Amino acid sequence: MKVLIFADLHGNFDALQALQTVESKPDVVLFLGDIVGYGPEPQPCLSWIRSNATYAVRGNHDEAAARDVACRCPPELQVWAEADRAYARMMLTEGDLQYLGDLPLELKIDLEGIGFYLTHAAPSDNLGKALPLTEVKDKDLSEEIARLEAGVVLLGHTHVPAIRQLSGTVLVNPGSLGQPRHGTPSPTYAVWQDGEIQIRHIHYDVSPVVQKLSLLPLAPEHIAELQNIMREGLL
Repeated sequence: MKVLIFADLHGNFDALQALQTVESKPDVVLFLGDIVGYGPEPQPCLSWIRSNATYAVRGNHDEAAARDVACRCPPELQVWAEADRAYARMMLTEGDLQYLGDLPLELKIDLEGIGFYLTHAAPSDNLGKALPLTEVKDKDLSEEIARLEAGVVLLGHTHVPAIRQLSGTVLVNPGSLGQPRHGTPSPTYAVWQDGEIQIRHIHYDVSPVVQKLSLLPLAPEHIAELQNIMREGLL
């Protein structure tokens, strides 16, 4: 069984199309939240997830768009997020917004006898708390996963890919497909196959996305900042 895992799409349909060219026939697709936010094409991304994701959970930007509330983002991201929330709500139908709001905050599934736990941010705070797997102390991470009883824990939100093992549990953040922040503009995702997990990278031309960002209802300086994130892969 081939399981495709990705997160933080953020309205970047070009990145999603690039993913399809390299991973065309997964058996299972797991999406870890944030279909919308920051990116220029929320509706095509939502339609694809709705049609193709086997399981999906709600991200903080999905929650914000669905309910027209703050995204619980860091202060430096609030201006972009608030303007883009309005843009996403304008571009999405009532049915789309209902779909976003109905996505679960967490899921526990079984694949080939292995328990998988899915959430966007952290088990203790599904929409707001970041868990950077390369930085969190063992004690704090153990407290987060103690109740889960899962062999594999899948998280997003940080936009930085990482794999970590702790007390028999494999924790995976696939990074961001739509807005990478790990130091390069290459989107990342994960594949689980034959009992092994890998982080994989995609190399694609970001210039069409950069151009589409210029159409967002943001001040020119904020558009330029979002474009720089896409070009450089850094916040």
